[in-house]
Amino acid sequence: MKAWHIENLERIKLVESVLPKREGEVKLRVSKVAISSTDFAYFASDSPNKNAQLTVPGHSAVAYMSEDDDNLVLKMGARVVVSPFVKHIEHGVSKISVLGVDENGLLSDFASVPAENVYALPDGIPDDEAIFAEYIALGNNVLNSLEAGKGDFVVIVGASTLGLIIAQLALYYQMIPILVDLDAEKLALAASWGVYYTLNPTYDNLERRVEEITGGRMAESSVYVGDGVPFNMALRLVKDKGEVVVAGYSVRSGHTIDVSVVLQKQLRLIGVADGYGEMSSAINLLANRIVKTDGLINSRIDFSAVPEMVVQCAEYPYQYNKIVVTID
Repeated sequence: MKAWHIENLERIKLVESVLPKREGEVKLRVSKVAISSTDFAYFASDSPNKNAQLTVPGHSAVAYMSEDDDNLVLKMGARVVVSPFVKHIEHGVSKISVLGVDENGLLSDFASVPAENVYALPDGIPDDEAIFAEYIALGNNVLNSLEAGKGDFVVIVGASTLGLIIAQLALYYQMIPILVDLDAEKLALAASWGVYYTLNPTYDNLERRVEEITGGRMAESSVYVGDGVPFNMALRLVKDKGEVVVAGYSVRSGHTIDVSVVLQKQLRLIGVADGYGEMSSAINLLANRIVKTDGLINSRIDFSAVPEMVVQCAEYPYQYNKIVVTID
């Protein structure tokens, strides 16, 4: 097995090792891995808050079975997508860890993962769409966490990959998304997919506009998934006793929270950091063309070009939504 280990900008190395296969795991030949600019920037940093044991990024991958598996009813060479959400028991409590976030990820030529994390891909779903299944699964868990429902307004702060997917899922579930971001191109992409309300803090007075859009009552819920717009805006754009979800992975940067707004409005704060249990639904949504992914992949590189891309992303951490690394 060959895997890219990224400790910081000075220590990016391709490590060759024996791939252990533990009981209950499946061995895969990795084909494509999707990485974001912020993923690479995190691994390249020397932040004291970084997990020093975490050196291999990659929580989204398409792969091929390296051998037959009778339990999964999959033959060698079958195309699969890997769920990064690994269930385990810690001190008697069930917990979910995420590959590439809580433990080393999938940026390697071969991988061994729990059998329950392997999902067969229908022929109609191309690789470039399948790598977004984990974000759709995470987005489903975000919306499932809300009390808001059909006809309710949901403000999504951040047009990241996750934000763009949640906006589409909100439409599918007949909510009314209001997408907020500083990037006009990302907002235009969302508009092309039918997201009617897109706001840019550079030009829009957000509180006034959301008040106008919602008929004065403000949004029932908000979801914070980006780093460009201050987190407190997600608090200010919801109504009293509304709900605010912080969604994403634990490598996200920290933010200052205005607790006075939380208390004055009596808001409910929720954290959603995995898509466990929703991968099958995510694959069905892709198969039925409910979620669009065109335009989310901004760059494609070969496996050998990873070090150069890491350096670039460390300098410009918000440059790309998704970078696809081709292994074979």
